[in-house]
Amino acid sequence: MTILVTGGTGFIGSHLINALLANGKKVRILTRRKSNINKLKKMNLEFAFGNLDDIDSLRKATEDIEIVYHLAAMLGSPGVTYKQLYNVNVKGTENLVMACEESKVKRFVLVSSVAAMGPVGYMADEKAECNPATDYDKTKYLSEIVVKKSKLKWVIIRPTMVYGPGETKNKLRMFRLIQRGLFFIMGDGKNLMSLVYVGNLIEGIIKAGENKNAVKQTYIISDKKPYSMNEFVKTIARNENVKTSIHLPVFVAYIGAFLFKVLSIFGIPQLLSKDRIKNLTMNHSFDISKVMKELDYNPKMTLDEGVKRTVSWYKEEGMLK
Repeated sequence: MTILVTGGTGFIGSHLINALLANGKKVRILTRRKSNINKLKKMNLEFAFGNLDDIDSLRKATEDIEIVYHLAAMLGSPGVTYKQLYNVNVKGTENLVMACEESKVKRFVLVSSVAAMGPVGYMADEKAECNPATDYDKTKYLSEIVVKKSKLKWVIIRPTMVYGPGETKNKLRMFRLIQRGLFFIMGDGKNLMSLVYVGNLIEGIIKAGENKNAVKQTYIISDKKPYSMNEFVKTIARNENVKTSIHLPVFVAYIGAFLFKVLSIFGIPQLLSKDRIKNLTMNHSFDISKVMKELDYNPKMTLDEGVKRTVSWYKEEGMLK
């Protein structure tokens, strides 16, 4: 059995590939020719060169494939337009689904995001109504619709906020700021957030690809319980041996976001935005009873051990002192 992974050069995708290979699976990855695959060449992988906007390359990539794990996506950030997000996240998924249908792929696992649900509040589950707010959220939701309308035996995975070794974007920035004493907890920090250690997530993704009961189901995957922003930041600070971050009134944060937006005209990175403030101050927690019951998902990594491993990896890579 050959498995196709898209987004294999990314944070989650690289962990998924390692786990599949460790389980003795035959893995093919879809990658662009300009992507850096030097490390991947040392692994026992098949390479399919192509893009989500090139249907012919997708047809070749999906030949003789039984399971597809679709992780490739564009993230929302300042400067990225809705059209760009739509072309990759929605149209790209549509193209891949078409190729998979032609190749008669037996299982299609879309790794989406709880972002597709929008702001849902406290301990939401898969039955909650989706009200995506940002451009990124909307395209993740629409990509799910594309998959649900297909003829494939699909499964949709919605991870919560993912952290762990290999994450080199938002979480790394957060860990660095906390170490330098430059991270501010906006508001009282009591808002709950659901986190998932990347190893826990990979366990859930693979179970979704292999369990017959998962077909045409949507699963939220997270760690066992949500944590407050205060708990998350304190855990990071403790493992970095630094003082806990101080609190910043929310109205001051919004003033800062406005200033960053003005300064972005002069090419200064917009480090703070209204959307980011909302994400960091709202209750955004989820119930994972469904995936635990139906797929026997049992996230073993604790927050303290997960953060410890993450900090250790950052230090080994020279990303933290």
